[in-house]
Amino acid sequence: MDSIRGLLPTLLVIAAIALLAISLSGCGSDEQLLGKDLFDHSCAVCHSVDGSGGFGVDIGPGSNAALNLTDEQIAGVIRVGPGSMPGFGRLSDEQVASLVQYVRSLEVRSG
Repeated sequence: MDSIRGLLPTLLVIAAIALLAISLSGCGSDEQLLGKDLFDHSCAVCHSVDGSGGFGVDIGPGSNAALNLTDEQIAGVIRVGPGSMPGFGRLSDEQVASLVQYVRSLEVRSG
């Protein structure tokens, strides 16, 4: 039983990566996904649907995660991905801009 508990963090990371890979399949080729739909399809697996975090950082209301970043800096984070976050370089400029706008809208929602 202790060996299973010791593996739990690793298994959770593997599960999160698998879910991310599944959610991203075909994402870069679907130009119809914008804003909330794109976030729900590509980002919510780690940041949760409301942006409250989980595997990824909290980017929702009151988090101030992107408060001091410009839109261009947020776009760079989306394209390149810091730390364990994957980069989404396959997204079009329009998709990235719509994600930036949606992330900004998450910051100000009151729940």
